[in-house]
Amino acid sequence: MRRACSLPSQPTMSVVLLLFFFLSLLSTVQPDNLEILMKFKAAFQESNTLVFDSWTADNQPCNFTGVSCNSDGLVTSIELGNRNLVGVIPLDSLCRLPYLQKLCLGLNFIYGTITVDVLRNCSKLKYLDLGFNSFSGMVPDLSTLTQLELLSLNSSGFSGPFPWSSLANMTNLAFLSLGDNLFDMDPFPVEVLKLEKLYWLYLSNCSLQGEIPKGIGNLTGLIDLELADNYLSGDIPVDIVKLTNLWQLELYDNQLTGKIPPGFGNLTGLTNFEASNNLLEGDLTELRFLTRLVSLQLHGNQFSGGVPEEFSDFRNLVNLTLSMNQLRGPLPQKLGSLADFNFIDVSNNYLTGPIPPEMCKKGKLKVLRMFQNIFTGEIPANYANCTSMIRLRVNKNSLSGSVPPGLWGVPHAHLIDLSMNQFNGPLTSDIASSLIFMDLSYNMFSGEIPSSIKQLQNLQNLYLQNNQFSGSIPATLGSCVSLKEIDLSYNMFSGEIPSSIGDLRMLQTLYLQNNQLSGSIPSSLGWLSFLNRLNLSNNNLSGSIPSSLLSLKLIFLDLSNNQLSGFIPQSLFIEAYKNSFKGNPGLCISHINYLQPCSSGSQDVAFSISIIQCGIFI
Repeated sequence: MRRACSLPSQPTMSVVLLLFFFLSLLSTVQPDNLEILMKFKAAFQESNTLVFDSWTADNQPCNFTGVSCNSDGLVTSIELGNRNLVGVIPLDSLCRLPYLQKLCLGLNFIYGTITVDVLRNCSKLKYLDLGFNSFSGMVPDLSTLTQLELLSLNSSGFSGPFPWSSLANMTNLAFLSLGDNLFDMDPFPVEVLKLEKLYWLYLSNCSLQGEIPKGIGNLTGLIDLELADNYLSGDIPVDIVKLTNLWQLELYDNQLTGKIPPGFGNLTGLTNFEASNNLLEGDLTELRFLTRLVSLQLHGNQFSGGVPEEFSDFRNLVNLTLSMNQLRGPLPQKLGSLADFNFIDVSNNYLTGPIPPEMCKKGKLKVLRMFQNIFTGEIPANYANCTSMIRLRVNKNSLSGSVPPGLWGVPHAHLIDLSMNQFNGPLTSDIASSLIFMDLSYNMFSGEIPSSIKQLQNLQNLYLQNNQFSGSIPATLGSCVSLKEIDLSYNMFSGEIPSSIGDLRMLQTLYLQNNQLSGSIPSSLGWLSFLNRLNLSNNNLSGSIPSSLLSLKLIFLDLSNNQLSGFIPQSLFIEAYKNSFKGNPGLCISHINYLQPCSSGSQDVAFSISIIQCGIFI
């Protein structure tokens, strides 16, 4: 006899029912995860990215690129930063993921607005990064996100008032980055001062005003404090010296006043300190102890006194910017000898003495800016070996002597500005072909322009005025096809103006006045369609004014004090040029009292009629 199926005993029945309930639960949760993530994918369908290739309906969500799950297979993290995502983020559905703790979508092209309703269900988030996107509107109230440890919304297009009070209950917040948004003007938020776990605070360029509160010293865990590009005023608070873990402090582009607070030297871990473009004053002695500095930038203040000798001992210093202050005295002569200097700018001060000789000792120096001071002596000879140099500006000093052999040929130089000093000697033939800008004006340089100048295919600006250069202008100058401005005035150049200058099709300014140039004006100058300033005055030029100049649209023209002759072309009869032809006895035109009238003839009559009709120079 066949036995009938019997029900399991009670304990076995409970296990089966419990298992059935668990499987049912999983079957309801997993499809929701998949559905939500597929909706997320659909929101960014216009994105040009391969990140969603793994996001398919027949794949497990935990295997999706950028998605992480817990041991139960439930989504806890979505990290898709810098993935070229374009679209509106469906936060209303993402916040339905009950175990979502991390949402990192920074550095994308996400737009749209965020409302308080959609964030209310994201209460378990610990990490929220939406920085570097293109949102609009206000940041909604964030009060429900009490478990946040990281909040990054910087440079995301938000505007209007920021809900600073929302931060009050985020007691676990360690990383806060809200800068580079056009928030409404507000004082420094006192709520931030209670976030004692903060190690990173970025509030630059977010419209803060008023003073930095003294309570900033309570945030002793800070390693990064950035409050730059705001409207902050008053002194740097004294209790900032309690932040002994700081390695970066940025206060630039504010309206801060007063001195660097006493005890600032206790911040010995600082590697980057920038307080440029404020109204700070006093001396730099408190900075003597910051031996780990990599970058020190204090330009555009009112600091006075000398540059501390101890700066020479800073082995890690790479960037030093002290320009536009009131610093006096010599620079430490060993400055840079122990450091891998990359950039130094001490311009616009009252510094004296010689240029320190070892700032490029490690062969890393790229930019040397020392202009507008009172430096004396010569450029140290070993700077000719500084092959890393890109920009050299020592103009407006009292430097003298000849330029060290080889300095002209530093291989990567883009800019050399030695103007307004007392340098002498020649411009040698080993000029760096990388040069874009060269200014040697107002010195005592002599000799000829070397024909090797033809190598300077990238040169855009050439200023040699007010020197003692002589010889002819080399025809090879016409090979410098990128030239936009040439000023060779007030020298002793002789010979003819090379017709090859007409090959400089980008040329806008040509100043050759006050030399000893002879011959005729090259008709090739009429090819320079961008030329708007031409000065050939005070030379010995002869012949007629080329008719090719009629095509030029000059805003300035001066051909005075030469030996030009013949008719002045009709289109040059304009008020702006009325003094451009004086001192040329051979030039003629009717009705201009400083020029002789042209001899009678049909051409003269035609010109005279034209003048009378236009009412010019009458």
